[in-house]
Amino acid sequence: MLKQKPINILAGGLIAGSVLANGNMATAQVMTAGVIVEKMEADELAGFISGVIEGLAYARFRKDTIAAGSKDERGMNCIYNWYYASNDQPAGILATFRKYPDRMPGTIVALMVKQECGE
Repeated sequence: MLKQKPINILAGGLIAGSVLANGNMATAQVMTAGVIVEKMEADELAGFISGVIEGLAYARFRKDTIAAGSKDERGMNCIYNWYYASNDQPAGILATFRKYPDRMPGTIVALMVKQECGE
C-alpha cells in the first residue's frame, strides 16, 4: 500500500479546491503563495492560513497517535502554540509567502512548522 504524507494530501486538497471553485481544470488557478497574498482579502487570508494550521495539526496528531499506539497530542499542541500563541506568526507566514510566491502555501507552512515542532 502506498503511503502518502499528510502535507501532500493537504496540497492536493488545495489544488482540488481551486479546480472545484472554478468549475474545470482549464480555468483553475493554482493557489501559490503569491496568489494567496495578492488575491485574498485579510479575513479570507486569515481563514485560509488557519485552515492550513488546523490540517497540519490534525495530521500531526494522527501520525503521532498511530506511532505511539495511544493518544499523543504533543506535536499537535506544538503547532497550535507556535501559531496561535505568537502574535507575530501570521505576519511571519505572510512574509515567507512573499519571499516564495511560486511555492504552495501548505508546503511553506509545513516547513515552518517542521522547523519549530519537528516531524
